[in-house]
Amino acid sequence: MPHFSQRILQCLAIAALLYIAVTDAQAQLGGLKKKLPGGGGSSSSSGGGELESVLSQIDSARAKFAYARLTLSLTDDVIRRQALRNSAKKSTQGQIEKDKKEIEALDRSIAEKRKLLVELGRQSGDSKYDDKTDQQVTAQLKADEQQRAEKNALVEQEIKDKESREKDLSSKDKDNYGKLARLLFTAAKQEQAAVETAKDVQPRAQSAASNLRSDPTAMAGSQPKKLNEGMKNLNEIITEGPKHASKLADVAKHLAKIGGLDLTDSKFQAKVVTDENEIPTDW
Repeated sequence: MPHFSQRILQCLAIAALLYIAVTDAQAQLGGLKKKLPGGGGSSSSSGGGELESVLSQIDSARAKFAYARLTLSLTDDVIRRQALRNSAKKSTQGQIEKDKKEIEALDRSIAEKRKLLVELGRQSGDSKYDDKTDQQVTAQLKADEQQRAEKNALVEQEIKDKESREKDLSSKDKDNYGKLARLLFTAAKQEQAAVETAKDVQPRAQSAASNLRSDPTAMAGSQPKKLNEGMKNLNEIITEGPKHASKLADVAKHLAKIGGLDLTDSKFQAKVVTDENEIPTDW
């Protein structure tokens, strides 16, 4: 009996030690969770929420920035296609065949950009900008860059021709150019909004980056990479955005003149497209 009682006391002592060890481990784990964004605790939840807010605003600015650039690219394609169609009427057979191939390529480009612009319109409203969309935008704009000089010359000449003959244009042509002007008007507003958001969030992003350097455990998963890439995007938006917004507004003004519109009228409210039927490219 004395031996049996001693064994019981030993078991109870071991159980007590195990309980203390588990409780201590849980407390340490809880402390670690509190250091991570979303891990619990009032102060850490606040820090995690701030970081998520910063990343969300960066995504919003990037989506608007991309929307503006793709809108101008799409508009260039539409006007260039019109110029090639018009020139085909007075070209040689060899040139007609060459223009036909370019028009077919523009048809494909316009169809792809219409879908992509709608997706950007949705993401800019949701403050999201996913990697797949970013890659698609980058690919489209890179392809444009390779033929920018030739394309710009043709587009600018077509706009000048239409402006000089605006009184002779059909009502359908005027309406189409007016719709493009509205599209660009909204894109210019999106660009301005992207710049304003970037300027607002940049100091907060810099503060988050500074906290990361002083405490590498303050962020989890892919957040450090997203923040670092976002910082670069913010700089680009702040630097390039105002110039591009000005160009958008200038082109919109010329197209509005052709379409007989006054974009300064209060009834022309910026409307981001989220449906392909809202994009005027089927001339």
